[in-house]
Amino acid sequence: MVTQALRGPHSLYRRYQALLESALTAAAFAVVVALTLDKAAVYPDKWLLVIGIGLAVVGIRWPLLAYSVAVVLLTYPVFLINFYLAVLFLAVSALGHRLFVHFFGATTLVLATPFLAEYQLHWLVPILGGLWWGGATGAWVGGLSVMWLKMLAGMGGLNIDLLAIAGTGLDLQAVAANFATANSLETLLLLIEPFAAESSVILYNLLQLLGFALAGGLVGLLAWRRWVKYSAPWSIMVVTAAGGLIMLATMVGLPYWLNEAVAESTVLATQDPVAPLFSLMIVIVVGTTVYTLRESLDLPVAPKRKVKVTARPAAPKSSRRWFTRQPSQPELLEEGEPVRRPVRVPHQSELPEWEPPKKDSGLIMLEID
Repeated sequence: MVTQALRGPHSLYRRYQALLESALTAAAFAVVVALTLDKAAVYPDKWLLVIGIGLAVVGIRWPLLAYSVAVVLLTYPVFLINFYLAVLFLAVSALGHRLFVHFFGATTLVLATPFLAEYQLHWLVPILGGLWWGGATGAWVGGLSVMWLKMLAGMGGLNIDLLAIAGTGLDLQAVAANFATANSLETLLLLIEPFAAESSVILYNLLQLLGFALAGGLVGLLAWRRWVKYSAPWSIMVVTAAGGLIMLATMVGLPYWLNEAVAESTVLATQDPVAPLFSLMIVIVVGTTVYTLRESLDLPVAPKRKVKVTARPAAPKSSRRWFTRQPSQPELLEEGEPVRRPVRVPHQSELPEWEPPKKDSGLIMLEID
C-alpha cells in the first residue's frame, strides 16, 4: 500500500527530475540573495519579495541571467559601503562567472554559509557538498565555505576563528563602518590583515580550512563507493560521522595545540562543548537523510500491477537428479507472465571504463567479394 501511494510522486519526480532540481537550486539562490539584501537594508521590503520570486523563476531556465541580475543588485549596496570594494566584487564575479554558474548549486551552498553559521549549521556545507558532487567538489566547497565565512567576519572586525564566528549573524553595518573611508590600498589591507596577523594565526586559519576541505573530500570520496551504496543507510551514517569527527577534531583540537593563536573570544567558545556536539549530530542526521532520500528517488518506478507469486512446481523424482542440473523454474504471475523484479540502475562511476583492445593493430580490414 505504501509503495502504491508513493508511486505517483516518485513517477512525477523521475519524469521532471531536471526541472525540479533546477527549481530547488534557483529557489535556494533567490533566498540567499534576498536575505543578503535584507541585511543591507537598501531596498524596500516589498521589492525584496519581488526580487526573490523573480530570481527563482528566471534561475530555473536561465541561471546565468539570474546570476547576472543578482550581481547587479548586490553591487549597489557594496558600492555604498566602499567604491574599491565594489570594484573587487565586480571583478571576481565577472572572472568566475562561468565556474559559478556551472556549479550553481555549490555556489549557492557556499554563499549560504554565513546564514547557516548563525544557527551552528555551517558544518553541513562540506558534508552536503561531498554527498551531492563527489570528493573533489566536496573538498573545494568545504575550503571555500571556510574562506568566505572568515573573510566576512574579518571585514566586520570580528575574530575569524570558526569557534568565535559560530552563532553570530552577518553584520553589514560593521563592514560599512570599517570600509567607509578606506582607499584602494587600505581596502586590500583590511581584507588581508585578519589572515596574516602572525605566523601562528596563518597556520591556525590554514589548518581550519584544510580540516573542512578534508571532511568534504573524504565524505564525497566514500559516498560514491559501491559498498556504501549497498549498505545504506547504516554505511552513510558511518561516513558522515567520519567527516563530522574530522571537523570536530579541527575545531576542538587546534585551540589546545596552537594556543598562542587563540583569542579570548575563542577561549570562551571552547568552554561550551554543546555547540560542536550539536553540529556533529546535525551532520549525521541530515547527511544520512539526504543521501537515503536521493538514493530512493533514483530507484526505478514501482510497477502499477500488484505482483502475486505462485509456488514453484516440485521437481520430478529421478535417480539421476544428483548427476544432472535441473532447470530453474521462473516465478509466475496469475496470468502466467514472468515476474519482473526491479533492478538497481548502476551509477556512472560504477560502470567499467572503456579500454582499447590489446591486440588491435590499428588497421581496418576490408573483405571484398
